[in-house]
Amino acid sequence: MKRKLTLPALALALGFTGCDLQVDNPNEPDRARALAGPDDVETLIASSYLKVWEIGHYWTNANFAFNHMSSRHTATWGNMGMNDLGREPREPLPNQASYRPAYVFEANWSDAYGGISAATDGIRAIDSGLEIGPGGERNARARAFALSTRAILNCLLAMWYDQAFLIDETTDLGGELDTVDYNAVFSNAMGLLDEAESAVRAASFTLPETWINGNTWSNNEFADYLVSWKARCAANLPRTDAEAAGANWSQIISNSQNGMRDVAVIGEDRSSGTPWWDGLKIFMQENRTWHRMHMDWVGMGDQSGEYQDWLTFPTEQRTARMMTFGDDKRFPAVNEHGTLGESVSPTIASTGPVARYNATVIFRPERGTYRQSHYGDARYDEYTLSCSRCEFGTMEHMTSNEFDHYIAEGHYRMGNFAGAADIINVTRMQAGLPPAPTNPTDAVPSNAAGECTPRKRYDVRGRCGNLRDAMWFEHFENVFNVFGGLEFFHGRRNDILPAGTALQLPIPASDLEVLQRDIYTFGGGQASSAGDPTPPAIVPGNLNSALERVTFALERLRAHQASERRGAQAGLVVR
Repeated sequence: MKRKLTLPALALALGFTGCDLQVDNPNEPDRARALAGPDDVETLIASSYLKVWEIGHYWTNANFAFNHMSSRHTATWGNMGMNDLGREPREPLPNQASYRPAYVFEANWSDAYGGISAATDGIRAIDSGLEIGPGGERNARARAFALSTRAILNCLLAMWYDQAFLIDETTDLGGELDTVDYNAVFSNAMGLLDEAESAVRAASFTLPETWINGNTWSNNEFADYLVSWKARCAANLPRTDAEAAGANWSQIISNSQNGMRDVAVIGEDRSSGTPWWDGLKIFMQENRTWHRMHMDWVGMGDQSGEYQDWLTFPTEQRTARMMTFGDDKRFPAVNEHGTLGESVSPTIASTGPVARYNATVIFRPERGTYRQSHYGDARYDEYTLSCSRCEFGTMEHMTSNEFDHYIAEGHYRMGNFAGAADIINVTRMQAGLPPAPTNPTDAVPSNAAGECTPRKRYDVRGRCGNLRDAMWFEHFENVFNVFGGLEFFHGRRNDILPAGTALQLPIPASDLEVLQRDIYTFGGGQASSAGDPTPPAIVPGNLNSALERVTFALERLRAHQASERRGAQAGLVVR
């Protein structure tokens, strides 16, 4: 879809002019004053990367709501649009300027174009003859960094939005501009990443520690970071499984192997006004108020049958369940008395290496008990609990696990099932689980008690999953809160989002109004909505669903009878 508009209207919508911000705040420099001198231009360029950080790590954007929409995270609070966008059945995205948390739609858009504008202004100044440092000795570093930031931000626009504007230093500010769809934005972003990588490798420099906080990379190290962005961008672009099948997975595998695979940024005390903090790790795993694991996700590891029983109820009648996780050491253990841990009272949480059981449920029942859960993540406790709201310390930004799962998915989609299994079996076996099969149609192995991990998602019969189910489970388990949107993008490209979930963001209504364009939206069964995940979710009143429930009930009855017989033989009472 192409829509033309004049650049002055675009500038007004995106805030390219009239910002009235402060140069001495590196997060939001004023355009006019920032272009006044060489050092100011360098500061402007350095500040452009902060928009990448904000999009990927702040809570004031789409991250919380869309992680909820992935059914990995759950919460019912109105903050960050979680209550509205996580409701089932899914509803169309409330893309309205008057919507209270409209920042869910606006922040990634405005942040991306704010960073692109800063980087482009810097490039234009350098190309016009500005010298940064004696004889322009720092020009190459500044220009290469600006190219890099602009490339990454274009990539993020392609991942999040259905369409966007392409803007660079050659854009005619007095002309007209067309929007292009996300595939064209992606193609442009990949070209910009190639250009940026070449510019970075051709220069010789060390990044100042404050540009990507705590990282004094050489130019080649920074170039490797851009290679990782090529992998992240290409893997997370597809809106459906069919689109993902057409991605260049051989190139994604190569970039995932050859890029910078572990990246951490150093957080600082937020009371100082620093931009270097991570809202995902502060709040989106904080069990007391903000976070629990969605039953759709954690239920795949359940061995008690509670998750399958949960599925047999109509959505509005589902409530949090206590489950058991068999051999998976990542989750809290259950002892022979049926309690969690060795000496856990009913009100104290029990914590496994990366997961926690909470005896209480914290979310408002009138907003949907189906969103309540006893289970939460504990993997970032060291960062979260370092002190009260100081939020300093190491913050993951990219991880080897993330790129390993792109490689595994690539192998699977290209027919190398043994290669996919080899990768996911590393974390499976570390967790105490047996290796996943190399035949894609075989079920994961069961232990002597008949337990298997994972079980199929949305399956009332509790059937053991296959290789692809195991891949989904390991991805959700090992790639969480690393960078905003990754859980959602993973669910999107594998067709495992709840039916009706919006697959992308529209241009924000506030910008559409300024641009005098029609307001539109996605989701809720309308345009760009997820279809029914497989196995199908239970639909009350559906004959097939009823048969599934009967089959499940009979299997549960037989299992209970067998358990009673075993208990009687052992002299135990089964209740």
